[in-house]
Amino acid sequence: MTEIDRHNGRGWPKTRQQDALCLAIVIDGLSLVDAGRKAGYSETTVRKKIPTLAKQLAPYIAHLRVEKADVIQRNFDVTVDRVVDELAAMGFVNPKDYIRVVRYREVDMVIGKSPLDLTDDQAKAVASWDRVKVIVDGGYDFDYQYSFHDKRQSLRDMGQHLGMFNEKLILEQRITKTYRVDLSQVPDDILEKWMGELKTHAAQLPDQGKPATIENETGAVT
Repeated sequence: MTEIDRHNGRGWPKTRQQDALCLAIVIDGLSLVDAGRKAGYSETTVRKKIPTLAKQLAPYIAHLRVEKADVIQRNFDVTVDRVVDELAAMGFVNPKDYIRVVRYREVDMVIGKSPLDLTDDQAKAVASWDRVKVIVDGGYDFDYQYSFHDKRQSLRDMGQHLGMFNEKLILEQRITKTYRVDLSQVPDDILEKWMGELKTHAAQLPDQGKPATIENETGAVT
């Protein structure tokens, strides 16, 4: 554990209780409220002061997270990339990759591939499987019936891990996005109507700096 420095302004804990709060947030993965309670703070402090205290201790919390990630990687060979790869394999699973075609009475029949024929990424998505013996032309074969990890939950976890569902980031991307539209083939009367509507809506918005413009030659909206 990092030594507590009581005389610096870097955001390091100055008391054992502050240190316990940070450990509960990072090591135990608790919410701010639960971490405050575990660290022994009063209910009033938990409700009113813990969020502010956590912001003050953010450098130390970030330091602990780096140390935690390093320990996990050294001891368990777990990295962010590996976690994302696993989630991607489960989230983007395609059932068509797990089937093959055999013939029975000269008619094509679909059965499951053998686990030995799966790629490493395909195998990551498999939660379990059953094997059923089936009759095919010329003898018999085995149909492997696979169950997969929850695709929706895997995509949700991966999206949250990558910050894809961060409303602030999404809004910033929309605000800074540049739209380019070819207006060269749009009739003048329709274009004038659109321009009038754009100006009307723009006038109703609060002043946010540089307004959107349309380039006369290219028709690019920026």
